[in-house]
Amino acid sequence: MSRKKKGFTLIEMLVVIAIISVLSMGISMLNMKDSSHSAYSAQQSLITAFYEARVTAMQKQTDVRVMIYKGSDLTRRLRQVGVVYRAKGRDDMDLGWVAINDGFIMPQNVFFVPPEKDFDKYVKLGKDVENGEVFKSTFNNGYTGAYEIVNIENFPSRHPEALTEGGGDWYSYMFTSDGLSQNPGAHVMLAMGRPDAGGMYVIDNPFAQVGFVIRRIGHTIPFSGYDEMEESIK
Repeated sequence: MSRKKKGFTLIEMLVVIAIISVLSMGISMLNMKDSSHSAYSAQQSLITAFYEARVTAMQKQTDVRVMIYKGSDLTRRLRQVGVVYRAKGRDDMDLGWVAINDGFIMPQNVFFVPPEKDFDKYVKLGKDVENGEVFKSTFNNGYTGAYEIVNIENFPSRHPEALTEGGGDWYSYMFTSDGLSQNPGAHVMLAMGRPDAGGMYVIDNPFAQVGFVIRRIGHTIPFSGYDEMEESIK
């Protein structure tokens, strides 16, 4: 008795293709979720650093800075965040700047988006990404005169360190002793990017950005999504 060789029907093949497509989509969504989680985690950590800076300023009645590293160390560049306060001695004498903690480094491939003038030094755009699709960080210090770039030799340090203003390896957002921001209305932006061989970050998906706005009273208000950034910033 002969057996007939049975093959796949068209419907069966379509079902298999559909299953493969769904599985592939699920894997992609998980990867996107993981990437988004890293960005949102960095956003929350940075918002916490700003909150700590404001509270420290009011508690210690002194100036405080949130600093973001921009120096030559590629393992930390645009990813290391620290908070320092101005220590004072008798008769309000300036002793130097002290770290309130060890700070943190953002997850791999998440970084602080530098301001427009520095953007091309550290960041490249991937294929089909337009410059206007990436929102850069701002400092809005025109009225207050706060320096947006500073330098401190050792971070973190529990001993007072000299800090110079106007140049150096750190971007800076400042709070005064009453907890007011010296960067009112500034946008603090983060993006996802892959490092290239030269240490530049390459942005392939500008829509994965997150960020927040600093209010004059020191509070931060996060953007809910890319659409809100586009509406608010543009």
